[in-house]
Amino acid sequence: MSKKVGRIPREEYYRERQRRWVWVFPKIDRRLTSKKIVDLDTFCQVIFPHSVKKQGVAKAIIDAFIESNRPLYLRDLRRIVSGKLKVSSQTLSDTYKAMLRSGLLEKKYRNDPTYLSVQFSRRLRDIADYWENYLAAKKVVLNAGSK
Repeated sequence: MSKKVGRIPREEYYRERQRRWVWVFPKIDRRLTSKKIVDLDTFCQVIFPHSVKKQGVAKAIIDAFIESNRPLYLRDLRRIVSGKLKVSSQTLSDTYKAMLRSGLLEKKYRNDPTYLSVQFSRRLRDIADYWENYLAAKKVVLNAGSK
């Protein structure tokens, strides 16, 4: 009989964890986004609404890139972030992977250093363009405040 972690069999735990938690889940909330995002804290709240720890780690990762002004390896980020925050290496790794997958961070090859990227904003624009084109193609009537 296999041991279970919560409701998930132990063998499947890490695969399931990767599937569920190593992603950016932006919270598109009118209260947060209508005032315009004016600081990095608010931005991190929007991209990691489910985890205050990941908000702090994401901010520390972005700050590390800004302060160093060069690409960094994960081991360098670990050293810099753990100097600022008390956080587990699993949380740091999950946040890093989520930022990498979403396009906030980028690296060319597996063993290359990571750098800040604009892929995230391009992907959001693509989603927004698709939605506007879809509504236009379906000839959906929008209210006056929508555009």
